[in-house]
Amino acid sequence: MTVRFGVIGAGWVSASRHQPAIKRASSAELVAVYDRNPDKTAAKDTDAVWTSDIDEFYGLGLDAVSICTPPDSHYDLTIDALGRGVHVFCEKPMAMNIDEAESMAAAAVASDRLLCVSHNFLWSPAMVKARKAIDAAGQLLYVSATQLSSDNRRLPRWYSDLPGGLLFDEIPHILYIFNDLLGPEVNVDAVYPTWADRTSEPQSCSIVVSGSKGTGHVNIVFGAPVSEWHVTSVSERSVVDVDLFRDVMISTGSDGEHKARDVLATSLRVTGGHLLGFAASGARLVMGRQYWGHDTLLASFVDAIESGGPSPVSTQSALAVVRASDQVVNGLVRG
Repeated sequence: MTVRFGVIGAGWVSASRHQPAIKRASSAELVAVYDRNPDKTAAKDTDAVWTSDIDEFYGLGLDAVSICTPPDSHYDLTIDALGRGVHVFCEKPMAMNIDEAESMAAAAVASDRLLCVSHNFLWSPAMVKARKAIDAAGQLLYVSATQLSSDNRRLPRWYSDLPGGLLFDEIPHILYIFNDLLGPEVNVDAVYPTWADRTSEPQSCSIVVSGSKGTGHVNIVFGAPVSEWHVTSVSERSVVDVDLFRDVMISTGSDGEHKARDVLATSLRVTGGHLLGFAASGARLVMGRQYWGHDTLLASFVDAIESGGPSPVSTQSALAVVRASDQVVNGLVRG
């Protein structure tokens, strides 16, 4: 069976992540791309049909669609696709709020179709290695995340209209990783924003997150000089750090009695691990094969369609992340 895919949205995430991931999946075919803006669908050098007519798009006999549009359109597009009997792979944020998300999940059940939200970093090479290292490191003691976002990098034009601005668009990435490590359903216990002169999102924000497996903290700074996203877990026998943007994982192991030789050994492990990881991810980038987990997740979604199995991102996980996102947004009170 070949899963016939259509992509809704012709922007950056569609062109650089979803379309290549579909093309890499051995049992998928990119049949069509839809965008409501005709300028984005004209004269494309591809075998796929590009159209701004939604009925023409669905008339091509699609099995699944990938939704790559701004978050405020995800609900309507998902409900429409499921109502047409089509499986849905949806970009994060899943929805604007938990009410929309729960309705989307219910529609998937009613239509007997899969709904998968793109929690892509969980399938990135670095995060897959990190999960194995964390599982082997004994009891998980603590998780932290640092998210620095520069205003100079490529940003969507529509983010300032979202509740909490860019924070709303980006925080699901961190929350679904925390939900995976601390879940199965994390809770946001406290939100501490500072605003300065920013209008759409806070200047900085500290978030306390808890789950059945422990507690964690997220620290975010917007307007930073560099863009760096790190998730660090502390376990009994190792500290594991994932550099999400570089797709690199390092595991410190234990430094024993913290003598000079122990510290040196730890330094060698960390430095060597970073260099090897950077070389591997750099090679993938140069060869055009660096997708930060989108390709592996989408291939798993295709496998689930073919086999009749569950979505690789469960409904429980998807809804837990939206609930936590709602809690973050509700905590963004200006002082």
